[in-house]
Amino acid sequence: MANESVTFEKGRVVIDLNDDMHDAIATVAEGMIGSLKRIVISNEPASYREGVLCIHVDGDPSNAEVCELEFGITKVTAVAFSDLSEGIERIGHSPGSAGGGTAVVMIMHLDCPDSTLARAAITMTEAVTAAVQDLGLSYDSMTASGSARQEMVVVRDRGSDLFLRGAGKHSKLGELIGRSTLDSVKGSAAKNGTGIGSRRSVLAMLKAYGYDRDRLEGIAGKALVMTQKDSDPKTVATVSAVLHLYNESRWGLVSEEIATKVGTAAIASGIGEPVTGRDLPETLALTAIKHVFNRCYMPCDGTRSEVLRINYKSELL
Repeated sequence: MANESVTFEKGRVVIDLNDDMHDAIATVAEGMIGSLKRIVISNEPASYREGVLCIHVDGDPSNAEVCELEFGITKVTAVAFSDLSEGIERIGHSPGSAGGGTAVVMIMHLDCPDSTLARAAITMTEAVTAAVQDLGLSYDSMTASGSARQEMVVVRDRGSDLFLRGAGKHSKLGELIGRSTLDSVKGSAAKNGTGIGSRRSVLAMLKAYGYDRDRLEGIAGKALVMTQKDSDPKTVATVSAVLHLYNESRWGLVSEEIATKVGTAAIASGIGEPVTGRDLPETLALTAIKHVFNRCYMPCDGTRSEVLRINYKSELL
């Protein structure tokens, strides 16, 4: 990695730049940073003084991921800490919790104009969005677009003989920036418990649409016990496809009527005859109660739980 080094120490990740020829633009500082010598990712407060930039993250900094890519003499190194278990949001929607988040340091082993640093940060932000979407994360029952806390640092080497201007998706440098950010963010997210493997769960997918275990048990009227069907490939594929249909109806690509018709047919084919709820997520929730969890019984104390107010096509049991 040129003259730079990345060291994982107890409670922090240290990036030593080893000279005073590096400049950076950072969301954790006020504008341009000159003569940057060291970057520290830790639980300490964010700060900058005497050439040392400190980036605050929640969680264990050792769960950061490093990705180095090169094409010919063009090289980049991405160091990312990503906890996508909380703090996920969608652009333009009301803000939610501020926990978790991402922090990405992009070291470009080259010199470039100030405008290229800014464009690289935009490319990195798009890569974080792609990572969130690849993991199927949602916010407010819609596809998420990023995290509430999202710190970006882009570093250039003024001592390099290589000078480039393009850092957008149309350029090779932009491709390297995007891919290294995407891979490092997803790698760190997996270390923090949000890898694609953890998404192979009906409960995990429904939780993003407001149907967590507590709500499902409230509908069912008693505690539910998870079965192996929660991660059954055919069941997961069916739920994922139907949720995507639901999203398409909210985007306006298809009507809600068509999405419901096709979605219920997919559930019947992939899982079994479903009950019918007020929309596709509720229909999936009721189907999960029936097929994914152990058999459960409605309350016998005469109370009218949420489940009793829903029109069924088939029995819950």
